[in-house]
Amino acid sequence: MTYPSLQSEISYERPKVVGIDDKPISVAVDNPLYPRRLQAIMGRKRGKLPKLDMVGNVGLLAMPSIGISGSRDPSENGLNIARDCAEQAAKEGIVIVSGYARGVDIEAHYYSLRAGGKTIIVLPEGMGHFRQSPLADVWELENILVMSQFEWSAIWQADRAMKRNDVIIGLSHAVIVVEAGEKGGTLDAGEKVLKKKGASSLFVAQYQNMPERADGNGILLGQGAQQLTMDENGHVDMTKIFEHVKRDDLHKNAEQDDFFRQQVG
Repeated sequence: MTYPSLQSEISYERPKVVGIDDKPISVAVDNPLYPRRLQAIMGRKRGKLPKLDMVGNVGLLAMPSIGISGSRDPSENGLNIARDCAEQAAKEGIVIVSGYARGVDIEAHYYSLRAGGKTIIVLPEGMGHFRQSPLADVWELENILVMSQFEWSAIWQADRAMKRNDVIIGLSHAVIVVEAGEKGGTLDAGEKVLKKKGASSLFVAQYQNMPERADGNGILLGQGAQQLTMDENGHVDMTKIFEHVKRDDLHKNAEQDDFFRQQVG
């Protein structure tokens, strides 16, 4: 199945951040809005837990979620895999969590929203550098939560992108990897899932004509990740990942989830 490509359509102009009075809220670990899932993954010591700037619908933090991590320069097959996974998740009422990078991340956010779903954007830089334009034609703030663990003016750096992965993993019940290189941020994200959440939480897309630059997929599968394959209709078979997400209650906290739901609307 093929999808229209966004790569030639995206404008990267930087408008102001959209939110309540155009100002994000800043949430420290002692705030009841602070996600308990992050505490479970990143450690409960205050020094390990970053302050979070957030704009959008905090109710999304109470919903089942799938993280998607992938190449900034994927093949067209890789883009179609990301789009398909995001659309299927949206139809199941599952939030897509990703890192807002060019390529797989942007496509996952966009196609989740286009299908009527919801998404959490985890920035690799400060909120002051956030640009809405890649999602402009599907932008509805009630379906989106934008967050950053970095200072307002912090610029993109490779180490910040790596640290951002911790938040994506912590907020996600499962993570899908699309076209990881033999080194870099996507492979790092996959290996962190294996270390912190176990092989049952990591799903790696595998399909015909995999590009050579996606050698990281094989590395992660060799370390025990679950393999995502295509069904007879040419879609990604999401059966295993949906089952995992729906039964995974390791990081759920009923009291906080109720609190998040009260913030919706």
